Amino acid sequence: MGLLDDLEQEAQKKREEKEELQARKREFFKTNTIPAMENLYDYLTRLAKSLNFLKTERRTRFRVIGYGDVVVRIENDMTIQAQMPMYAREIKLAVTGIIDTAACPLLKVEGASKVEALQDAFRRCGFEGVQRAERDDRGNILSAQFQPFGKIQMVASFFADMNSEVMKMEFANFDSLGVRRETVAIGTLNDDLFDQIGKYIALQQNYVVRETISEDTREAWRRGLQTENQKRDVEAKIAQQQAKELERLEAQKKPGSITERIKAVIIDNSEPEPKKDEPGLLGKLFGFGRKK
Repeated sequence: MGLLDDLEQEAQKKREEKEELQARKREFFKTNTIPAMENLYDYLTRLAKSLNFLKTERRTRFRVIGYGDVVVRIENDMTIQAQMPMYAREIKLAVTGIIDTAACPLLKVEGASKVEALQDAFRRCGFEGVQRAERDDRGNILSAQFQPFGKIQMVASFFADMNSEVMKMEFANFDSLGVRRETVAIGTLNDDLFDQIGKYIALQQNYVVRETISEDTREAWRRGLQTENQKRDVEAKIAQQQAKELERLEAQKKPGSITERIKAVIIDNSEPEPKKDEPGLLGKLFGFGRKK
């Protein structure tokens, strides 16, 4: 076999592997993903119809930095839409939130820079907040009164396709202003998970998927906590011993202590005064060294 034959065989092998992989993905999508997404669509449709019919008052609060809580009343206009291309499924649920302006605090802000900053904060959230503004002769803002008004669109999206065995979820403006993203395996789409999603959409809880912690992980946390407590006990004992030693040293420095009494003892280490030179034997004989 030549080089060309080897290359053609390798290419054919890769094509077969790719086709086999695609076949497995299509089979999983057909037998698992499509039924799970259809069940979710059916659940959300029934949920929307029930909430719209009951017209139960539902409210929520969103925190805006620099202002406070924005009170929102949920309308009974929940809608469900589904898109079904050949190898993907997408479901969208939408409902409108109306800002209850009367229930929101009235805040007066002084200074053009502060007013502009709070205006930007409201606009990033998707609604307005200035009720009245005071301007100088040149039209520059001096102060403004803020009390938000308008609508907030709340949207939940669910997406799955053939290339993945997971479903991606996005929730905009439900438990907070902004988008919350979650990913779950297709195999976990059951009645219990649907119920958790429904409670979150109905504003009965502020989470979608509560993470489960294995017993091994809990045991590791307990061991780590025990080790940390033992370490703190040792450090506390060392600190206590150091404090006692410091007190002992301070006590020795006080007047009348042993150290001070030792320092008070004067030890004469001075050298004896050298004797004056005396004449030797020859000096005595010849008169050297006599006092004049």
